Amino acid sequence: MTTVNGLDSYFINLINNLMTLESQPLTQLKTQRDEVNVQTGAYRDVKSKLSDLQGAVYALRSASYSSALSSSRSITLSDIESGSTVLSASASSSAIVGDYQIANITLAKAHRVRSDQLTYVDQPLGLSTGSGYLVIGGADTRIANKVSEISGTVTDFSVSTVDSGKTELGKGNYFVEVRNSDVNGWQFRILDENGKAVTIRKGDNNTDTTDSWQNIPGGGGNFDTGRGLVIHFGSDPTSYQAGTLADGTAAEIGYVAQGAHIQVAATDSLADFVSSINAAKYAEGDGVTASIVNRQLILSATNTGTDHVLNSSNLLDNGTGGTNGVLHDLGVLASGSTDFKYISVQDALDASFTVNGIPVVRNSNTGLTDVINGVSINLAADAGGKSATLSVKQDTSAAKSAIQGFMDKFNDIVSYLDEKTSVTSTNDGTKTTYTRGTLADDNVFSELRMQLLSLFMQNSTNSSSYKSLRDIGLTIDDSLQASISDSSKLEELLNSDLSGVQSLFDSVMEQIDTKIGGFTGVRSGSDYLDDAVLNLDNQLKEINDDISQMDDYLAERQNYLIDQYSEIQAQLQMLSYTQQMWSSIYGTVNQLY
Repeated sequence: MTTVNGLDSYFINLINNLMTLESQPLTQLKTQRDEVNVQTGAYRDVKSKLSDLQGAVYALRSASYSSALSSSRSITLSDIESGSTVLSASASSSAIVGDYQIANITLAKAHRVRSDQLTYVDQPLGLSTGSGYLVIGGADTRIANKVSEISGTVTDFSVSTVDSGKTELGKGNYFVEVRNSDVNGWQFRILDENGKAVTIRKGDNNTDTTDSWQNIPGGGGNFDTGRGLVIHFGSDPTSYQAGTLADGTAAEIGYVAQGAHIQVAATDSLADFVSSINAAKYAEGDGVTASIVNRQLILSATNTGTDHVLNSSNLLDNGTGGTNGVLHDLGVLASGSTDFKYISVQDALDASFTVNGIPVVRNSNTGLTDVINGVSINLAADAGGKSATLSVKQDTSAAKSAIQGFMDKFNDIVSYLDEKTSVTSTNDGTKTTYTRGTLADDNVFSELRMQLLSLFMQNSTNSSSYKSLRDIGLTIDDSLQASISDSSKLEELLNSDLSGVQSLFDSVMEQIDTKIGGFTGVRSGSDYLDDAVLNLDNQLKEINDDISQMDDYLAERQNYLIDQYSEIQAQLQMLSYTQQMWSSIYGTVNQLY
């Protein structure tokens, strides 16, 4: 059989013409497939743009967990000496707008003591705690002293080991408050001397923690805080009674934290000793750090302020509070005494300053969250003797950014729908050609565009005096694009009537959110676009199946035509050979005669 490569060009052209004719259904299927792909892409683009708009809409609703229209504050600092920092600050939404003059600043300092000057810092000291140990940063053992109880409710206190990964309570007085919750029944929590809630175990779980109210264990008994302290509760809930710090009825405990137990070997150098001190674990607020300066051991309280002075209650020698041992040999403690040998290198000092003339004293320079309501203050290293004015202002930047974000997403989808649903015409001088947008045959999208514009412009019932977005400076221009037409008005209302603006947005955004949800499926029971894409995907599968079948048919048809015309060509060639043979025979016969 003659292959296609051996076919005469006449037959090849004939086959090609026939295949072109018979391939027309395949061409139509591929065109249909391309159209479905383009339409599917447009549907997916619409969903993406609607989802983006829905996210921007949700950010403007008070129902959102992170509504951009919630009250926020910004901090500015002024009246600062050139080249100085003085302080930094941040504000929560609860901060009260106003100016706060912070002056007469004295920085908090940590207590610091020294040893004798040693000959070597990296050679063995030849000192040892022997069978004992050195106690630094607390007492030899933790102690819980009951100051007061809540009769029949909080009856006593004791101590226990500290949970792995937790820090022991620092020394000081703590209070246990008790309440009877309408929902949860009898509950308790622990407060420190400043009335701040303390983080402890959550229930009987030695991993989870909480500083919130939690239930008193069923039947009372002992509750281990996981931080060294154990609370004893009465066993009869019917005799429980409430107690609060505010009215002086809370239970009170005087707690003494356990210090770090450090052993010293005769082969240890001063550098080894310092490493052991710095690697030890201390109770909260009772930490001690060590360093070497001019061949002297320097011990410093980790925390600043007079509440964290190093003394015989948190620096003990050989764990006995005795008058001899390693610290005495090094010259930190005076021989035969529990007193320091030298005056302090640096005395403990509280931070002090005035705020609008009101004196303030704190034991730390940073994390001062209880000085100005809703404001956290950090005094800088150069703050001593200086002043600054801290201004808390209403911050509308996040709200304005969210509103502009909504406008951008709104304009994006409206413009896209206009482009994809429109019918355009072009005229070359002889005829007019009309081009239909990808979504022009689906009226639901042209209707959606008009509905979105209508929802933006229409009046809305809400609890504020604003009936439409026009009332707060948002409009639709002649090009049907949303814009902030009166930015000064919007700014003024965000500052003066945020709740009213929020009420208006809640009403308008809820309607837009509902409309969009019917297409995206978010916060809605229907999902028009996903359903439409699914239908198109099914169509595409059927088209691809038809294309595959047509490809198989055309391949078989082409092979058939090749075989058929190869046979015809072979027969014609055979006839040509026969004709030539007979012509040759007749020519020879004619020559004989």
